[in-house]
Amino acid sequence: MMHKSALFIILLFSFITSAYAQNAAGWRWYNEPRVIKKSVKKSPPPSPTVTIKRTRTLTATEQMKWFKNYYENSINDAVINPKDQKKVEKSMLLNQYISEQSSLYGMTFKKVLLDNPSLSYTKDHPTEQASRSTYLSLTRQKKVRAVRELAEQGWGMFFVYKGDEPIDKKLAPSIQAFAEQHGIEVLGVSLDGKVLPAIANNQVNQGNINVPFSPAIVLVNPTSGEMKPLAYGFIAQEDLLGRFLNVATDFAPDF
Repeated sequence: MMHKSALFIILLFSFITSAYAQNAAGWRWYNEPRVIKKSVKKSPPPSPTVTIKRTRTLTATEQMKWFKNYYENSINDAVINPKDQKKVEKSMLLNQYISEQSSLYGMTFKKVLLDNPSLSYTKDHPTEQASRSTYLSLTRQKKVRAVRELAEQGWGMFFVYKGDEPIDKKLAPSIQAFAEQHGIEVLGVSLDGKVLPAIANNQVNQGNINVPFSPAIVLVNPTSGEMKPLAYGFIAQEDLLGRFLNVATDFAPDF
């Protein structure tokens, strides 16, 4: 009986010891929170970046703007620092460079005129004294001819004025003399009812003509009723001749 009891106690102790050992192992390996290491995905290496540098040539205008700023800054720097020999020398070299470039342009200009004489202004507009008077005489003849041709086509002049205005009074004799010399009729039109005796034929304006300023000289075609302004304000006879040529040629450029 005693033998069986001892055997039972020994078995019971072995079971408890074994269970304790299992619990201890379980606490250590399973019950403890495990840190799960996430596999870090390595991102692929970046693809090589190719940088393309584009070189742009400045336009002639951009180059001149850059050089102008550079030149002005250099000159101003030299003036502000007049004892700095390097800065003064730099400004002098820039002035010399500009002078050389201008001289080169001038010589090339002359060469081009010889290669292409149609570009020369003096070909049709001589500036030398020996030929200048001949040129002016031919030009005046062209203007006089323009007045006569317009007169032959039935054109005349309105001299629109105010009889009490000093400038209008001063201009009136010149306009009458111009009309008589070049064979074109002129009619004086008074805006204020004051008639100027220097004009041979006058009438008071009855609202038939409106001008922004007076005195005014208007080219008129009585047949068609067409009117073209020639001048406003005081004008010399030679200048008035030029206005007739402008109108006759529809203001074609003269150069």
